Amino acid sequence: MTALGLANTFGDTALLSLSIALHQPAESIALLVAFLKSGMPKGDIIKFLSAFSLMGPIGVGIGMAVNEFAAPIVDAIMLAVVAGTFIYVGATEVIPEEWEDQEHKWKKFFALMSGIVSIFFITQYTMSLS
Repeated sequence: MTALGLANTFGDTALLSLSIALHQPAESIALLVAFLKSGMPKGDIIKFLSAFSLMGPIGVGIGMAVNEFAAPIVDAIMLAVVAGTFIYVGATEVIPEEWEDQEHKWKKFFALMSGIVSIFFITQYTMSLS
């Protein structure tokens, strides 16, 4: 699997597009709620959400340009940076924030483990397709 802008096959492109389409609305709503809770003015919220919405297409365009014109090592570096960023944000922001409140700690633990196991099996399945 690769990033959308670096995808070489229709199947990878379709799967990644679907994943992004399912993920983006939830992420946008979460960002909107955070902005509203902070008391940010409406004009600033619109400005920041617009910039956020543009980052996906800009990233895909950059990825496509890199995939077309740059050496394969640049693909690898871009994927490493993206993967590292996701791991960093998950490990330092999302997971600790969820564990601050000890209510439902076992449900949270099993949800986390289910997600890890699901990703493992999805990865194994997609690797077997190649």
